[in-house]
Amino acid sequence: MSEIVTTAIPVWNGQDFILQTLESLTAQTRRPDRVVVLDNCSTDATPELVLRFKGIPLEYVRNAENLGLFGNLNRCLEFASETDYLHILHADDLVKPEFYEVTTPHLADCKGFGMAWCLDERIDERGEFLSLSGKPDGRIEVLDRDEFLRRKAEIENQAFAATLLKTNRRDVPCQFPTDMPILGDMVYWAQFGAYCEKVVHVHRPLAKYRWHGVNTTASEAPSINALVLDEWKTMRLNEALRGGPPTLMRRWKLRGLMAVRSGIKAKRFREQGNRGYSRRIVRAGREIAGVPLWLAGQLVVHVRDLVVYGIMGRRKHPKNVFG
Repeated sequence: MSEIVTTAIPVWNGQDFILQTLESLTAQTRRPDRVVVLDNCSTDATPELVLRFKGIPLEYVRNAENLGLFGNLNRCLEFASETDYLHILHADDLVKPEFYEVTTPHLADCKGFGMAWCLDERIDERGEFLSLSGKPDGRIEVLDRDEFLRRKAEIENQAFAATLLKTNRRDVPCQFPTDMPILGDMVYWAQFGAYCEKVVHVHRPLAKYRWHGVNTTASEAPSINALVLDEWKTMRLNEALRGGPPTLMRRWKLRGLMAVRSGIKAKRFREQGNRGYSRRIVRAGREIAGVPLWLAGQLVVHVRDLVVYGIMGRRKHPKNVFG
């Protein structure tokens, strides 16, 4: 029997972009065998748009109550035991035509749990290019468990749209945490990856992650817990999955990364005129990193901005406080 690919689309008030998302599935060279739209009690035109869409067969399921973003993501995981591959595709993101054709063969020999993810393009509300999540050199990396978890502890980018799970018709061994509105996916990728027999990173941009002013990452940003403290919690949780206490150098590296990541956010809010919140981020980040690593991290932030947005001329989304 041929392997089955299921795409689960969690959505809440997604009328602005969901048709583009569905059209990207219609354009696949290897289409998913099943597409399920899980509507989290939308109050806009999302139901009508989905039910009228004819480009690809769809199943529309409306939740009895709003489960929250990560609660709805856990609903998506319920389809794991009914499919060989599970793809969770947000209703504002896209996949390029070769996404399934390229990613599924890399997990074909995996008899247990597996995961493949590719690079993603960051786009804005108009679909215009912002940046790439890595170097598109076409490399195929097969990562061992420790290397994968090391990268997840450092919060290496991994977008939902870019990630394909091999479930082999089994219930998944873990769920998305519902108390971490920004970093819950980073915790989940690490936890699921710890059970995987095979993890593959495809260095090709086969997915598009849309940044816009009303997505959950943006709306939850004005929260020190969600923006800073959960990030440090994620680093420690994912590092602990590697087993054994981290070395002194490793602890310094993670705290240094935390200083840089918090410094970028503090600078972005300062640029947006929100100096009070910027100062709160500085205090929280400095307390975690310690003063010497914090100061070193801020030097890195300024040099990075000079190179990326000055010399290289990358366009900056006005609402993006992460990059």
